[in-house]
Amino acid sequence: MKFIAPLILFFVATCANAKQRTYRGSSPAHTVVRTFLGISLTDSIDFIKWKVVIEGNQYQLDCWYGLAKAGTNGFVDGKTVNFSGQLTKENLYYSLQKSNKVFYLLHINSNLLHLLDENKNMLVGNGGYSYTLNRESPVKTAAFNLSYQQAVPAASMAFEGRTPCQELSKMMELNKGPECNKMKWYVLLYTDPKTGHPTYYLKGGRGYKKETMYKGNWEIIKDKAGRLIYKLDPEKQNAAVYLLKGDDNILFFTDREGNLLVGNEDFSYTLNRTKER
Repeated sequence: MKFIAPLILFFVATCANAKQRTYRGSSPAHTVVRTFLGISLTDSIDFIKWKVVIEGNQYQLDCWYGLAKAGTNGFVDGKTVNFSGQLTKENLYYSLQKSNKVFYLLHINSNLLHLLDENKNMLVGNGGYSYTLNRESPVKTAAFNLSYQQAVPAASMAFEGRTPCQELSKMMELNKGPECNKMKWYVLLYTDPKTGHPTYYLKGGRGYKKETMYKGNWEIIKDKAGRLIYKLDPEKQNAAVYLLKGDDNILFFTDREGNLLVGNEDFSYTLNRTKER
């Protein structure tokens, strides 16, 4: 009888670990992604929609891809790919097995996964889509599994992406109407070339012309957990924007308390490094 309690505890722990989690998102069609999914490298693809279900050491993957249908978040003539397989986790990395192929996902926190290349580097998206997948039923958390050493920023850095609209609209006090489903971002961050300290930033604007972009000050904050956060203080808007540094190429949006924002099947709260226009 003395073994009953440990057995019960083991059973409960095993069931908890096997709890099903579903992640969704939309991404570009990088070569490493196409190769794993079995999509021709010559197919014309604007983006890929993802649904990844993880349960224990198994995964189910469903993807839709093709050319974008104007005015929608869908495809002109979409195609699908579906399969399942074994999944392993080592430190922060999920490995999805398919025949002799392996694909890596980075466990940012319980709500966010990020697609990786064959060298386990975070894939960098574009102005339309990122490589972040979002949990369907997220929990509010400031957890961030990555650690990144502060380095002197470049004299100028450009980031772009598209995010959901409503949550950021409320946080930034923009009062966007219910018809707003996405926000398009293009941000230029400038530093003093001598000291490396942040000076000002430019955001958005008509045709991304610098003379029409919003201007403000920004700073780099290192919080109690050692995370690096870029705080953007706009001159003409009432609320700041908080961007958490993933690496030199990826920034994640957080709220004022440092909780990472969770996107949906169409857009993630991720900005991607790009060339200055």
